[in-house]
Amino acid sequence: MSLGMSFSLRPVLSQSLRLSQEQRIKLAQSAFSLRMRLVQVLRDEKYEPKGICPECLRKMTPVEIIKGFNRNSNDFTTCCSGCGYRFEPKLICFGEASQIEIPFFCGVQALEKLRGRENFSPEDLARKLPGVYQSAIIHFGSIRRAFEKLGVQYLFEEISDWKIKVQPFLGRLRDTIIAECVDVPVSAIRVMRRKQGIPRYTLRQSLEEADIEV
Repeated sequence: MSLGMSFSLRPVLSQSLRLSQEQRIKLAQSAFSLRMRLVQVLRDEKYEPKGICPECLRKMTPVEIIKGFNRNSNDFTTCCSGCGYRFEPKLICFGEASQIEIPFFCGVQALEKLRGRENFSPEDLARKLPGVYQSAIIHFGSIRRAFEKLGVQYLFEEISDWKIKVQPFLGRLRDTIIAECVDVPVSAIRVMRRKQGIPRYTLRQSLEEADIEV
């Protein structure tokens, strides 16, 4: 199960540990939720994928929505995990006293719509192409990393005060995931975590986060 082209929701399982399909799904959903909380803290924004099947009314989880994408630049639908019907999901963006719905794109579509827009600042992208901007961050961690997938150098700074904001997530997410979200080398996160005596992320930690007993 892959989140776009960059972030993998599937933890590395040791050979001695076997999880049921239900436990794996719960673990993936927990990992995604924690990563989304990090993204929201970093950017002072709150948004989440929304998918309610118009055919069977099943409310899909964000992980199910992302898994259901075809990753086709011309197909904006996801597949209902209940009945198989295809429909277009949304992103819900929460404001202080309101919320709005914007399109939610798969990683391939977000990249295609970013192409040629490397001169747009993050603020410009958020204002003019909110669905593309938010979708790219969900799939790739940052706009700069999304442009890297296109072979383009993005010169705008996105997050300046990340060191304080990532503190609660050290050891709870993989160093690589945190590094992607703040667009720094993974060694920078590893050094920060070790200086504070925080143990590295483990699958056991993730299982506890998801309240899964094995």
